Amino acid sequence: MIANGIHYLTGAALHSVAVEFPDYVAVIDAPLTEARSLAVIAEAKRLMPNKPIRYLINTHHHFDHSNGLRTYAAEGATIVTYPRNAAFYQQWWAKPTTLVKDKLAESGKTARFETVSDRKILSDGSRTLELHVVKNSNHVEGMLIVYVPQEKLLIESDLFTPAAPGAAQNPQTDNSSAAELLRN
Repeated sequence: MIANGIHYLTGAALHSVAVEFPDYVAVIDAPLTEARSLAVIAEAKRLMPNKPIRYLINTHHHFDHSNGLRTYAAEGATIVTYPRNAAFYQQWWAKPTTLVKDKLAESGKTARFETVSDRKILSDGSRTLELHVVKNSNHVEGMLIVYVPQEKLLIESDLFTPAAPGAAQNPQTDNSSAAELLRN
């Protein structure tokens, strides 16, 4: 747990964050695979029982952060992403699944999307998440970051990666994404 009701769900190369609201859960990022998303969903349900995952916040379209999105759509979660990403996903997901059916194909459901062009607030009156588009990101157009004002917590993906504890920072590391994050 990062803070009360905010859980850092690790266990693979990339991670997710689950944020608890009184009546639902929002998850940030669906990395890697359907299997990884199923594991995160199971852990979120264990930690926050009897609360549906209402939102999956997709920080960006790169496959290592989006391959599990369809699993959340099958759960009934609304995918929150940048408008261009939503259009791409809708076009991509409209094609028939012919080799291996995933959870979304098996469910027969249609994915729901909400988009963030600049800033979006998710709030139920007790907890607030601010979603912001990072301007001029050299990592990807439409990168979303999430700010939790009550806890003063910023959740980002792929923009800042510090050296491992005790290791020296590599001076060759490109820190321009971190610099853009700070400017934003």
